[in-house]
Formats: sequence, structure tokens, C-alpha cells
Amino acid sequence: MFAVRVFLLSLVAGVTWSLTAEELAAFKPVDPDHVDVNTGLKPESWAKDNGDGSQTIYTNGIPSHPTWKFPDAKSGNPNYVKLQDINMMIYSEPIMRDEPFHCLPMAYIGIATSGTPMFSWFPAQEKCIDVHDFEELDICEGHPDEQSVYHYHYFSPCTHMPTCNKPSSIWGVALDGIPIYGPIDEDGRQLAREDLDECGGKVDSTGRYKYHITIDPPYFMGCLKGEIRSDVKEDKKPFFCSCPFDDRMFKRGPRPQKRQHHVPEDLFRPPPPGPMTTPSCNFSTNGSEPAVCSDNYDRSYDIGYEWKWTEKQINMAPCCPPGVDCGASCKTASGIKDECYVETRNVSYWTRMKKQDLTKLEESKEETKGIWPMILDEGTKTMEWSALDKGLECMTQCLENCSTKTRMHKAINRRLRNERCAEECVVLCSITDSILEV
Repeated sequence: MFAVRVFLLSLVAGVTWSLTAEELAAFKPVDPDHVDVNTGLKPESWAKDNGDGSQTIYTNGIPSHPTWKFPDAKSGNPNYVKLQDINMMIYSEPIMRDEPFHCLPMAYIGIATSGTPMFSWFPAQEKCIDVHDFEELDICEGHPDEQSVYHYHYFSPCTHMPTCNKPSSIWGVALDGIPIYGPIDEDGRQLAREDLDECGGKVDSTGRYKYHITIDPPYFMGCLKGEIRSDVKEDKKPFFCSCPFDDRMFKRGPRPQKRQHHVPEDLFRPPPPGPMTTPSCNFSTNGSEPAVCSDNYDRSYDIGYEWKWTEKQINMAPCCPPGVDCGASCKTASGIKDECYVETRNVSYWTRMKKQDLTKLEESKEETKGIWPMILDEGTKTMEWSALDKGLECMTQCLENCSTKTRMHKAINRRLRNERCAEECVVLCSITDSILEV
């Protein structure tokens, strides 16, 4: 039955879905002679077709491009980069699911051609915050986790520097075997999330389905269109439903009390993290059979946030003009290099907001008419907005301003500062007598 399903799907597709020999050959270190500053080791990564309906992607997890030295005081990341042994097994011919799978694991969801694992856009933190608002990443947009796995959460120009108006090449491959391409499509246009389906992909002119990375969230795949092999060889523990709908497994207990010599030490250990949800995938099947995966979110749990599409002006991913040498990355410690080009575009932006804030804004839009001013940057910038149409846009820009202001603080302090700043935004963007002008 499994073989029949693969055959029928291939007929429907009409084209080969497998990673081509050229695409497999792209999986190699950016610089094979690069010596990692953290480990003193060289990177190793490759991909091959096994000739039995499977393909293997291997990486030793050592970055093949420049990184920061970790632990890093600037970002507050306390983790180290260490040698890994990752073998990801995928289908040569991806098997498309009847329904997309949204419960992405809290581990790698794919591997970039540079050999660096790709994680989802959520760090393992309560409230399911965007990684952009949690920690500044290094020059190649990467950092290590608690397991010492160096990884990306979103687009890294060090894997493949985009050339302006030139179609992107393959950038990586997902757990389901579907290729991940860069942000510029075959027509030479840089893609935003609004240009793709809910999983972050689209069908090209040949009829082939591909994921694309984008500069706006969720950056990589938001869900998986294809099946995951039972022998994918990924650690099975991270396969459970969490962000963006459930954060209980990341909640930590209260801080220990001051220790007293006559009281057993165990009494002062904080409680364990919140409850782990039911595994989202059953890997009990043998060999090449697909894992049985389902979205088993606890719908009764309210995380307190909602995700809304809001209109926002953003800077697209920096690209290098044809014929110009932009180096390994357009990003520097002080900003974007002058040689690189950055397009500005108005897009529908996937925005995380508190439910109570949304309620206040909706009430304000219903009750208030006219134009009202708001201060977005310590009283130096005043902008006029329509209270009826611009409430959500106000919050989006104000929260972005919070993130910019607090970006240089250590991670733990930055989270607290962002929360305080967000509370100020609620007041700022709500209609009150003190700021209303008719």
C-alpha cells in the first residue's frame, strides 16, 4: 500500500521531486578549510542518495563560516558550540500529506546547505516569543542552544549570499525531504511571507513544490507538507506540540529560597518545568514507513496571545548587486554594508499580540474617530494616525521600537525591558483623553 501511494503521488506531481545530483552536491561547508573559533575544529557536511528511496544529509554541526565566540556576553547566550553527529534521513521522493503538520519539533526542522541545522522561529521560552525579540544573533544569524547545537532560526546570508534580482539556489532541505530555496524566486523577485502558502512554500513553473525562506516570520516553514520518515534519526523527544499555541513545557518554577543549613537541599530546588504534552509523532513503524504525526494541541489552553496579520513596512533581506563583492555577509556589528542593497516594502506581517491589548485596540477603533497623535520615540517623533484604521499598526511599530531600544541589553534584562516597554505601548496606542485631539 505504501509503494502504491508513492507511485500515485508521483503520477499526480508529473515531475521528479527528489533532490537532484546538483542539489545534493550543494550540501557542503561554505569554507571547508574554516577553523571554528569555538571548537578549533573544521566543518564536515554532505548529502547523498542511498539508491533505496532515501537520501542522507550529514553534518558534524561545526559552523563553516565566521561566528561569535560563545558563550557570548553581548547577546547573553551562555551556551557553547560543540561537535555533533547528525544524520537526517529523508525520502528521495517526498510524500505529500493530506493535511499539513503544524507541530514542528523543538529541534532542527531541516538542515542548511552549509551544514548548519535549522530551528523554528521560537526559542524554548515561555510566551512563545519571536527569537528576534529574545536574543541578538551573530554575524551569520546563528547561535548555540543548551545542547550546544549551533543553529539558525531564520535567514543566514552566510549560507548563500543573495544576488539582487537573481533566482536563489537551494538553501537547505526540510525533515520531509522537500527542498528549501532562498528568498528570491525564479522571476527574480524577493518573496515575503504573504507570497507563500501557510507552510512557507509554493509551486514553481515546472510544477515542483518548494519551501522558501523569508525575512519576515515565521522565516522558515510554518508547517510541513510532507511525511517524515520513521528512521529520520532525529531525536524523538522534541516532537510535541508547543509554540505558538502552548508554552507550558517552557515555564520554570520559582527561584530557590535562601538556603538554610538545617534544611535538606532538595527542598530549595525549583519545581521542574511545566507538563510535557503528548508526543505529536509515533515512530513505532519500521524502516521507511512514514511516522504517524498529528497536530494534538491542547485547544483548551489559552496562552494569552493571538497572531494577527498587520500592515507593516519592513526591510527585505539585504542582497548583493551583480558584480559586486559583498563578502560573506551583508551584516556587520554596526549595521548593513554600504555595498549591499536593501529593498523596503509594505507587507502583511504576522504579529504576536496580547489578547487584552487587541481587545482595547478594537474598542478604541470602534469608539473613536478622527486623527490623534502618538509619540513613538521619547517625544522626538510624532506621527498622526487614523484611530479607526491604525491601532494595530501603532502597536506593531511601537513594539518594534521597543525591540530596537533593548537589543543591546543582556537577554534576561532585555526580556524584562521589552515587557515594560510593551505595557507602555498599550497605553500609548489606546485612545485616552490625554492624547486625543479631534
